[in-house]
Amino acid sequence: MNILIPHTWLLEHLEADIEPKKLQEYLSLCGPSVERMYEREGDSVYDIEVTTNRADAMSVRGIAREAAAILPQFGVDAKLKPLTAPDVPNPSEELVLPTITENDELNKRTLCVVLSNVDRAPTPDWMAKRLTALDMQIHDAAIDITNYITHELGHPCHAFDYDKLVACGNQIIITEAEAGESFTLLDGATYTAIGGEVIFKDGTGTIIDLPSIKGTANSSVNANTKRILLLAESIDAKKVRFASMTHAIRTTAAQLMEKNADPTLAIDVIRLGVKLYREICGAKVASAVYDHFPRPNTHVAVTLTSEDLFRYLGVVIPLEEAKQMLERLECEVTIIDDSLVVTPPSFRPDLTIPADIVEEVARLYGYHKLPSKLMESAIPTNRPSGTNFTLEETVKEFLATVGWQEVYTYSMVSEAEALATGFTLEEHLKLSNPLTDDKVYLRRSLAPSLSAVLTANPMRQTLSVFEIANIYHPITNELPNEVLTLGIVSSAQYRDVRGILESLCTKLHITNFSIETEAGSSEATICFGKTQEVAGSISYSNGLTIIQIKISALVAHAQSHPTYQPQAKTAIIREDLTFKLPKKTAVGPIMSALEQLDPRITALELSTVYNENHTFTINYHDPNENLTSEQIAPLRKQLVAKVEQNWGGSLVGQLT
Repeated sequence: MNILIPHTWLLEHLEADIEPKKLQEYLSLCGPSVERMYEREGDSVYDIEVTTNRADAMSVRGIAREAAAILPQFGVDAKLKPLTAPDVPNPSEELVLPTITENDELNKRTLCVVLSNVDRAPTPDWMAKRLTALDMQIHDAAIDITNYITHELGHPCHAFDYDKLVACGNQIIITEAEAGESFTLLDGATYTAIGGEVIFKDGTGTIIDLPSIKGTANSSVNANTKRILLLAESIDAKKVRFASMTHAIRTTAAQLMEKNADPTLAIDVIRLGVKLYREICGAKVASAVYDHFPRPNTHVAVTLTSEDLFRYLGVVIPLEEAKQMLERLECEVTIIDDSLVVTPPSFRPDLTIPADIVEEVARLYGYHKLPSKLMESAIPTNRPSGTNFTLEETVKEFLATVGWQEVYTYSMVSEAEALATGFTLEEHLKLSNPLTDDKVYLRRSLAPSLSAVLTANPMRQTLSVFEIANIYHPITNELPNEVLTLGIVSSAQYRDVRGILESLCTKLHITNFSIETEAGSSEATICFGKTQEVAGSISYSNGLTIIQIKISALVAHAQSHPTYQPQAKTAIIREDLTFKLPKKTAVGPIMSALEQLDPRITALELSTVYNENHTFTINYHDPNENLTSEQIAPLRKQLVAKVEQNWGGSLVGQLT
């Protein structure tokens, strides 16, 4: 996410004497990257990229905090100024706050206060210039104040028309929408809920807000508004993401709240909002502040030793120096013996393990100051045996061109997925420190992972996915045998999938390709070359065709170009024979047997299938003479007799 911040606005929170160009350079070296600068409204505006795990830096004050921590490393005196947001004064009149029906599972915190005597004043020039520099539209002060605060502090707030709420019972019910309910947003666009979106309803059951995303028209501030309910909520991040992406409503509020903006900031938002409404709109505080915060954020202290710092960074950084760096980030730090005990602030939920603390110390110290060391030996130029990156790219391009989707799945699988491969759990390698509790086994097949992709996309009736990845076979007291494998899973017809596989082998100029099926087995063996080396398998189960081929086999048998075949000096005769075969007859064995009947049968292909009718295209050829109809007739009779006797088939049409 990128954020725009004017230089003069930043200096309201940052005490530092520094030119914009230098600030851009230093900040980019050790913190959020300043991608470019613009000159707007007579001010330098920073365009800053903030990584998605750093919601705390997605505001003017957040970037000021970063700058205050970074600049001293470059010899620049800098510190974060105190926030000028006084406590909300006692109300000058008593208006009844809405009755709020809380839902602590959906909302972490609710803060609100009623303001009366709101003058619909125009937005002051200083605020309008800053919002214009951020590419934001200007309305009037009563509306623009909420946008201004959101950008300044990094937590959204919303202004309701208090009298509209009173007219509907003065209630706010925090709940989930039911499928089919509709709501109209501030811009006039109407949406229909699919169910599960977090909404605010009034006492009549009408939706009056899509919280943490965008307000609705029926409760919004308009030209006649004189009393406002200023409210800041902290809806569950997953729910915000769900509603925002479902309805494609990508507001600044949604982008902040889906990244777990700190609910502790909400009190500063309300305080600053009241301050600005009083100064700009002449508003009066007309109620006490309502604050429902049942589970404040807590952070567990992280312990880091000096040995850990050196092991990760390769340089000696005194613990006292590291302590000062972290305190500038508002961490609570104590030194106990040879260790740092760090308690991160509530707005840094990303700091949970020692490596996170090391990363903060490293960037503030300066990655550019860490020692670099060249490899002592030459960079290896020989590639591992059994690999060919050009071939892998050719395979991917071919499968993507025919409409199949490349996916990337986890190397770890669940217990159920491990058992689905036919191996016991004991025959899998189990991780001692898995990333998640459900994915703990190194996979021995790509099939379960790829099948799960199709299961997760039921709306796609026909879907084919592929992946080139390692599978892992255990070796006692050794690292596992990693086998790079092409995996394919498709819900298309088996014959279509097999046809694509044969086309791929043709594309790679693989000769002597065959699929060997054992009687009664649902899995066939894929073989390459004159020796019919086993290269992989193909199977059909539960409506899915599954193919797995060792990349090393493709590398060994693929050719960069076809083998030259001289033009035949005698004529090749082609004819089609159509047989009606019993249902579920395996066609592969029939084709193999018919091709071996006579050396003059040089090729046999399955050209079409309609119901039980299978049409085979047969090539007859003798390199020494042109075959006559009389010579072909007994060959044809042998073919028909073989199919009738061995597979119970019958020729469609009369034999001539």
